[in-house]
Amino acid sequence: MHITSNLNLLVLILLIHLPVNGQVKSKSAIIDPTGSYKLNNKTVTKNGETYGYFGHVEVKLLQYSKIAINLYVCKGATSYNSGGFLDTLTYQNNTATYTTTEYDSTCRIILTFKKTGITIEQNQANLNNGCGFGHGVFTDGYYRKISSKVPVITDEQD
Repeated sequence: MHITSNLNLLVLILLIHLPVNGQVKSKSAIIDPTGSYKLNNKTVTKNGETYGYFGHVEVKLLQYSKIAINLYVCKGATSYNSGGFLDTLTYQNNTATYTTTEYDSTCRIILTFKKTGITIEQNQANLNNGCGFGHGVFTDGYYRKISSKVPVITDEQD
């Protein structure tokens, strides 16, 4: 009788600690986003001009749920319109979201971190200069991690 009670207690403890899908999430599933990233996009250099999007991101984990981030992206020749931001964002479930109401209240840039890089998705109503970027500039794409070193994060606009 005593063994049955202990077994039932053990089963109850396991059921309480297992998520609904039966998988246990460990702390190792949280990715340290600290490092430097480069936009993984094809560019062509012709007569000294770079055609195609290029950019980079620097990220520093400040605490468990906060990151400092500097993002820069350029549309390339012929306009070289660009955009970016320097901010502190909430970091949760390997995701951070940048918003601004200064230029377009619908601006949302979602950064999803993986061990090898960041997938960035930008959404806004104003497709011309939403999020305060240059005409027609978007941050969308995959940014490959090129370094895990702690970057020096500075405002490139200064």
